[in-house]
Amino acid sequence: MTASNEHLGPAPHAYAFDIPLAKVKSAPIAEFDRYWNGKRRQGRLPGRADIDPSELRTLLPNIVLLDLEPEPFRVRIRLVGTKIVQFRGDNTGKYLDQLVTMDPGRRDHYIAEMRVVAARARPAFACDQVTTRFGAVHEIYAGIWPLATDGSKTDKLVVIEDYGQLRVWQLKPDEDA
Repeated sequence: MTASNEHLGPAPHAYAFDIPLAKVKSAPIAEFDRYWNGKRRQGRLPGRADIDPSELRTLLPNIVLLDLEPEPFRVRIRLVGTKIVQFRGDNTGKYLDQLVTMDPGRRDHYIAEMRVVAARARPAFACDQVTTRFGAVHEIYAGIWPLATDGSKTDKLVVIEDYGQLRVWQLKPDEDA
């Protein structure tokens, strides 16, 4: 879920999905991956009840929690961290396929990624680049992790978006620093 919002501007290179975690230059994503793996028991996926927000205080601003509906496959935004709200706005309660702030083709691509993570029942990682209004290029990263109430069938996803040192004012000329 990176660089799809009008605020993020065009990406100067192709978006890469399902890259190895070793190529992700993001401490928050690596931290949540360790946390998520620590919550797995006997190869089963953790559920939402296993995720304790008090254990993730520093990550909460970068987290998006998504509910999945299996047939037809739909993704509803349950919770949006404050850092994500700064870059994308607050879309809590909305379905991903209804968002108008995303290019429709890009939106469909992200929904397909969510479907892949749900079906494979394993995390996936992505990298994109954005160009600021000053011409600087910044890498941004995302991770998507499956959650399953029953330990096997994915019914929620946790997304962490890491904008690194990027600030909204660098992208949106109409906002003050």
